[in-house]
Amino acid sequence: MSLHVKPLTSEGKIRVENILQQAAKDIKFRELLTENPKEALKNSGLTEEEISVISTMRRVALEEWGIDVRPFRGFLRDNGFKITEIMKLEEIA
Repeated sequence: MSLHVKPLTSEGKIRVENILQQAAKDIKFRELLTENPKEALKNSGLTEEEISVISTMRRVALEEWGIDVRPFRGFLRDNGFKITEIMKLEEIA
């Protein structure tokens, strides 16, 4: 299963990394991000596409976007999913 998304812009990369850094430092935010990503990210400034990908917490998808996931391995999901085909968020969760 995969997601079809546009390449991440440099600004988007910063936004996504900021969310991951917040999740790494704030356990309550990390739990909300895992349990209810739409609520956790509603005022994040992320685009809908960025929210869709980060909501999956899929390591491989984030790596393909150029995100260095090593600092966040403790809470990201390890999988083989790539972001090349269309998939609805509901199918992932």
